[in-house]
Amino acid sequence: MTADVMPVTLVLVNGRIRTGDARRPVADAMIVSGERLALVASSAEVRKFAGADARVIDMRGAKVVAMPDPDGVLRRGARASFAVFAQTDESEKFRMIDGEILVDELS
Repeated sequence: MTADVMPVTLVLVNGRIRTGDARRPVADAMIVSGERLALVASSAEVRKFAGADARVIDMRGAKVVAMPDPDGVLRRGARASFAVFAQTDESEKFRMIDGEILVDELS
């Protein structure tokens, strides 16, 4: 993946992301490119692709869950193929990453 082929729009770093890969069950960063989850890897690896236009959010250890959302039902007005949630406290309640409350808390 190169930044000029796949524009990076959102980079989440320092999170706790379950990958579903038995060889690498947990990662700490992910890249969103447009409407797609493009890469799940280490924070150092994904930062290489974050250009000046990418929004970078430090998750500060929050759990991150990417869920299929082919119809954009979970995000009002969205056309995304997934929705990203993050746990910001110990309550086990997840908030949407693109919601203003969560972004304000983590920015």
